[in-house]
Amino acid sequence: MIRILFLLVLLSISFTTYSQGFLKKLKEAVEEQVEEVDAESLMNKDDRMAEFRSKQLEKDTSNYNYIFSQGNRASFFANREGKESLLLTFAKNYEDEEEGVEAVDLEIYEQAFDANRAGEMSIYINPIVANTNFIEALSLLTNEFGVSEALLDSAFDITKLVNMDTLNLPEKYALGKTIANISIVIHAEGKYDLSEAFINQTTKYFQEEIGERSIALASLYNNHGVIAQSQGRYTEAENYFDQSEEIIRSNERVGSISHAIITSNRALLYNEVGQYEEAKSAITEAIDMASGELRSKGRDNVSFQINQGLIHYSAGEYETAEQIFRGIIELKEKRFAKNQTDVGNVKNYLASTLMESGKPSEVAELLSDALRIFEKKYNTDHPAYIKTAHNLARYQLFVGNLPEAERLLKEVNLKYEDLFGEKHPDYLSSVEDLAVVAWKQNNVAQATTRFEQVIASSLQLVEDYFGAMSEYEKGQYWAKVRPSLLKFFSFAVENGAENPSLLTKMYNIHLKTKGILLSASTKVREQILNSNDEQLKTTYKKWVEAKESLIHYYSFSKEQLSEQKIDLEKLESEANQLEKKLNSLSAAFANSNKLPTTTLADVKSKLRSTDAAIEIIGYPVFDRSFTADKKYAFLIADPSLTHPKLVVIEGGQDLDTKYAKAYLNMVRLKAQDRITYDKFWKSVDIELSGKQNVYLSLDGIYFQVNVGALQRPDGSFVSDAFDLHLYTSTRDLVKPKSAGFASKKADFFGYPDFGAKGLLAALPGTKAEIEAASQITRTKGFATNTYMQSQATEAKFKEITSPSLLHIATHGFFLPESKTSGEKVFGVEVNQAKDNPLLRSGLMLADAEQTMGAATQGTEVNTANNGVLTAYEVITLDLKNTDLVVLSACETGLGEIKAGEGVYGLQRAFQVAGAESVIMSLWKVSDEATMQLMTNFYKEWMGGKPKEEAFFAAQRMLRASFPEPYYWGAFVMLN
Repeated sequence: MIRILFLLVLLSISFTTYSQGFLKKLKEAVEEQVEEVDAESLMNKDDRMAEFRSKQLEKDTSNYNYIFSQGNRASFFANREGKESLLLTFAKNYEDEEEGVEAVDLEIYEQAFDANRAGEMSIYINPIVANTNFIEALSLLTNEFGVSEALLDSAFDITKLVNMDTLNLPEKYALGKTIANISIVIHAEGKYDLSEAFINQTTKYFQEEIGERSIALASLYNNHGVIAQSQGRYTEAENYFDQSEEIIRSNERVGSISHAIITSNRALLYNEVGQYEEAKSAITEAIDMASGELRSKGRDNVSFQINQGLIHYSAGEYETAEQIFRGIIELKEKRFAKNQTDVGNVKNYLASTLMESGKPSEVAELLSDALRIFEKKYNTDHPAYIKTAHNLARYQLFVGNLPEAERLLKEVNLKYEDLFGEKHPDYLSSVEDLAVVAWKQNNVAQATTRFEQVIASSLQLVEDYFGAMSEYEKGQYWAKVRPSLLKFFSFAVENGAENPSLLTKMYNIHLKTKGILLSASTKVREQILNSNDEQLKTTYKKWVEAKESLIHYYSFSKEQLSEQKIDLEKLESEANQLEKKLNSLSAAFANSNKLPTTTLADVKSKLRSTDAAIEIIGYPVFDRSFTADKKYAFLIADPSLTHPKLVVIEGGQDLDTKYAKAYLNMVRLKAQDRITYDKFWKSVDIELSGKQNVYLSLDGIYFQVNVGALQRPDGSFVSDAFDLHLYTSTRDLVKPKSAGFASKKADFFGYPDFGAKGLLAALPGTKAEIEAASQITRTKGFATNTYMQSQATEAKFKEITSPSLLHIATHGFFLPESKTSGEKVFGVEVNQAKDNPLLRSGLMLADAEQTMGAATQGTEVNTANNGVLTAYEVITLDLKNTDLVVLSACETGLGEIKAGEGVYGLQRAFQVAGAESVIMSLWKVSDEATMQLMTNFYKEWMGGKPKEEAFFAAQRMLRASFPEPYYWGAFVMLN
C-alpha cells in the first residue's frame, strides 16, 4: 500500500534513518564548544545578550556557523568548499564502522538548514536553546523521534528561565518556534490530540506576542490543517490551509517554499476525499512554486514529485504515476550512489504501481534491487529490508509461485515476530499471507488456524480502540481490517461444502461485525463531550489520548520501545484504569465499546422448527488477490442443523447494477416481472420449503429490493409462502422484545409549510394521513402531539424525547455522491457532504425552501435549524424508548450502501438514535396507497396485534385494492 506524504512547514520529508550514535557524537561535539549559561547569568547580565547578538551579526564560522546557516543558507554554501562549518565536517567525514554507517549524506543536512530556522534567533537567547533546536531538527529529519522529543523538552524547559519582558521580537519568535517544533514531533508520533494542544498554545502565543499577521502563523495554520486532515476533519483542514495561504499572500510570500508546501498539503487533502483533478492541479502548482525557490533536482522538489506520483496512483492513473516514479529513480541514480535508500523507497512505489496496473514483469527486479539497497545500507534484519521482502513474497504469491512465497513469508514472519511482537499489524499481515498460501496449497486446517489468529487479534484491537476513535478514524482503521474478513469469507465459501464448520465461523464473524462502524459509540462520544460533567469529559479525553498512544506504540519495534523507554504493559494498565473509571462514570460508555457476543447457537435458540434465519453477505472473490468478481452468500440458520446451509448467487456485480435497475423500472412501470425472482431469490427459495417465518438480514443491493414482493413464475409472491421479517442483523433476534408500549406517547410531524418559492410540492395527502393516524392513537389513550404546517419545524423536531411512536410524513431525500456539486449541499459544505452520506440524506420540514434557495445561490446557510433535517442530525435525538419510527415519505429507505454495514441514511440514523423498529419506503409512493396502508396499520396495531403482524395485515389489505407491488411493496419494516 502506498502512503501519501504530508509536508509540514517546519518539517521536511525524511527518508533516511541514521544511527543515534551519530546524533549523540554530533551533540557532544557541539556542546563542547558552547559555554553553559545558568539562569542567573542569562536573566541578569545584559552583556551576555549583547555578546550573543554580536556573534550573530558577525556570523562567526568557527562556533555558530551551523546555527546561522539555518536562517541563511548562503552562509552555509559559501563556506562549503572551505570546510569551515562544523556540521559540514561531520557530514563529509563521519563514519562509524562499528555501527556500519557510511559517510552521511549531505542532502539531509541541507534539509536541516531549510527545515528549522529557529536557531538563527535562538542564539540571541541561549546557545543551548540553539543547539537543542538544531539537534532536534536533525533528529526529526532522521526519524529519531525519541531523541528529538527529549531534546525539545529540554529546550522548552530552558525557555522557562527567560524573562519575557527583556526579549525583543526575534527572541520571542525563537521561543515560539521551539514550542511549534514540539508539536511537530508529537504529530510525527501519531499523538494528534496532544499535538493539536501544542499548536493551539503556540498559535495563541504568536498572536499575542508577535502579531496576527506573523508569517510564523502561516506555518502553524498549515500544520494545524495537516493534523485536522489526519483525523478526517476535512473542512476544518481546508479552512486552516486557507488561513495559512492568506497570511502568505499578505506578507508577499506568494510562490515561496512555504506556499508550495501549503499547496502540496492542499493537494493531498483533495486526494484524500477523491477530488483527483483538484489534487493534480494543486500538486502541479506546488511543484511550479518550488522550482522557483529550490533546485529542481533538490530533495524537497523531488518530494513534491513523489506526492504527484502518489496522487496519480490514487486516481488510478498508473501510466502517469509510473512515468513520474521512473523519472525520480533515474534522477536519483544519476545524482546519488546506487545504494541510496531513497532509490529503494521509490522502487517500492513503482513496484506497487506496476502490480496495480497489471504489469508485474518488472516487479521482482525492482523489489530485489530495493532489497539489495537496504541490505547494503542497513542489514537483513532492518524493518525496511523485511517489509520489502514481504512485498516480494506477495508478488510470488500473486504469480503463483507458492513454494517461494511460503519460504519468504516464513522468514519474514519470524523476523516480524522478533522485531515487533504478535500484536503488530505487519506480523499479522504475514500470518494472513501464510494463510492464503496454505489455502492455495489445499491445506484447509492450517489456513483456518492462521485466519482465525489474524481475525481474533484484529477484532480484539477493534474492540480495544474503536471507542477512542472518531468516525473517520474508525472507517480508516476498519478499511484495513475488513479485507482479512473478506479473504476468510471467500475461503470459507470455497471450502464450506467439505468443511461446514467454516460456515459457522463465517456466520459468527458476521454477527460480531455487521454494522460495526455506525454504532452507539458515535452517540456516546458526542454525549460525553457535550455533557456538563467535567470529570467525565476530562477522563474521556485522557483515555482517548492513552489509546492513541498505545495503538501508535504497537507499530514500534521492540528495540524502539526499549530505546525510548516505553513500557507497554504500564501504558496498557493505565488505559485500563481510565476505562474502568469511565465505566463507573457513564453506563452508556460501558455498553458502547464492546463487540456483540451473539453466536449462531444463540440465534438458533430463538427459532422454531418452521423458522429460518438468513445472513446475506456480499463479498469480492479472492484468488491470489481480490478480483472484480462479486458473489452473494446466503447463510441459512435452521434449528434442526448444526451448521448453516449455504446458497451462493454468482454475478453479484450484475445484480448491483443492471438487474437492480431492471427491477426498479419494472416496479415503477407496474410491468410483469419475469426476471428478478430468478436472479435474486429462486435458489434461496428452494431451501426454505416448509418454513413459515424467515428472518432476513440484508446486505448490498438487497437493501433496495423488497424480496417479499418478488413474483414467482406461478404468479404468487414470496410473501405468500412465508412471513419475511427484515433485520439489520439476525443477532437482533436474541435481544429482549419489548412487551407492549414503552409509553403511551406519540408524536406526528407532517404537511410542513415548506415556503412560497414553489421548490417543493405541497403534500395535502400527508395532512389527511396524520389526522387519521393521530385520531386512531388518541382513541387508544395515547398522549398525541401533532406538528403540521408552520409548526413542523426542525427545532420542534429536535425537542422530541423518547415517544413510543414517531410518525413523519413529508418529503425525504437522498443525494448520491455524484449529484453533489457547487459549494453547499443544503447548507452543508460540499466536501463534508461528499464524504459523509448521512449529510446527503434527510427530511424536509417547515421553511426548507429558504435553505434550498439560498444553497442554489451560494448564500451562507444556518445548518442548525434550517428546515432540512439530515440523518447526521437525527443521530443526536433521544429515541431510546421509541418502539417505532414511521418514515412516511418517498425513498426514506435509500442511502449509501456500505458492504457489511448497511444503508447509511435515515433508517440507520433513527436506529442509532434508539428506535427499535423503522418503517420506510424503497421508492416514490402513491399518496392514496400510503394513506390507506398507514390507516389500516394503525387500526391493526392499536387493535392489539404486534406491530410487525399489523404491518403484514395492512399490506395484504392494500394489495386487495392495489395488486401491483409498486403500491403495497413500497414500504418495509426493519427490525
